[in-house]
Amino acid sequence: MSTPPKSLLALAGHEGPSTGKVYAEEPVWRCGPTGIWVVESHALVREALLRPADFSSRVSLSALDAGFPAADVEAIHREGGARWTRTLQTNDPPSHRRFRAVVDRAFTAGKVDSMAVGIARVADDLLERWPSGEPFDAMAGYASPLPLRIIGDQLGVGAGDFPLLKQWSDAAIRAIGLGATPDEHRDAAHCGVAFQRYFTAILRDPLRQPPGSLIALISAAATNLQPALTLPEQLSLLHTLMIAGHETTTSSMGSILLHLAEHPAQMSELRDDESRLKLFIEQVLRVHSPVQGLFRVTTREVQLGEQLLPPGALLSLRLGAANLDPSKFVPGIDVITSREAPAHLSFGVGLHHCIGAALARRELLIATRAVLQRHVQLRLAVPRELLRYSRSVMTRGLLALPLVGVPHDA
Repeated sequence: MSTPPKSLLALAGHEGPSTGKVYAEEPVWRCGPTGIWVVESHALVREALLRPADFSSRVSLSALDAGFPAADVEAIHREGGARWTRTLQTNDPPSHRRFRAVVDRAFTAGKVDSMAVGIARVADDLLERWPSGEPFDAMAGYASPLPLRIIGDQLGVGAGDFPLLKQWSDAAIRAIGLGATPDEHRDAAHCGVAFQRYFTAILRDPLRQPPGSLIALISAAATNLQPALTLPEQLSLLHTLMIAGHETTTSSMGSILLHLAEHPAQMSELRDDESRLKLFIEQVLRVHSPVQGLFRVTTREVQLGEQLLPPGALLSLRLGAANLDPSKFVPGIDVITSREAPAHLSFGVGLHHCIGAALARRELLIATRAVLQRHVQLRLAVPRELLRYSRSVMTRGLLALPLVGVPHDA
């Protein structure tokens, strides 16, 4: 198995104080002769994100992971599907703007408002399946299926096929987490081909595209945009949105539920004060960053802080550490009693600011409010030390969260 540097693995799921610095990693995991530069301070991570001309997003798995079976993955896609193209996350202007313009229309304030009733309906349906007074995996039963169903509806996926979305997304997340084995990379490629075949059928059948949905907009761009989106471009864009459309919300919902279980006395404060509930969600997004890191590569010799970086230098921007930088945030702050909205970087900033941030916030608000209305108390059903997080340098999420919910009428 190809393994990232120990320091990067330690930073995955990092909850300690930020060191607030840029430092060079020993080039044991190489991208050219310069190795990796780890950036942890809030100011420098933010600066790098706001300078896309100097810090490019065009970083590939083959450059990051020495064990990535590039030839095998390419052969799998060549024989069964289409080769992925760069659309949003790993793309730069001007190409990036072409794809961003398509999906911006799917996440307007009005569109997100119109989805609120549906989100609440899904939350209530899932909570009906939460047994009273018995252990229940809140990740598998609530935090994961809620945003998956919302993005699934936007992609024209029938309810019976939601497990397929989860399977394909999990495989892709394992691959980009940079701890995957060659076999897991090949599995992700086969899942990618299955994804492409499934969505090619939907793109070619307007009757399977809900009016005004995300997939309907992307399908329309195949003819209305100049230049038109090709089929591989449509599929690549859909694949990115499938992952981004639920992964971070799932992780953050898990962190919210865990915090409520560990601070049951504070649930009433949030239940009775929606403004405080919104601030609480922002603090959870900061303290438990669902996206722990992003990669960038320098396009030329550039200065970042006090460090001069050569062309082609690979940077690991540690969003999780930046969100805990003691020069920016008060260490150990109570996320419930805090009255200040934090300027966190969990949704990025600038050109690549998360396009679904407003939807994610609405989902978290509605889903958390529903839990508070249904349960007077949450309790961990296992010792805290038995909880496990995904092993990734990119994302951070609980693998399972066994909780006992005590309803108000118990």
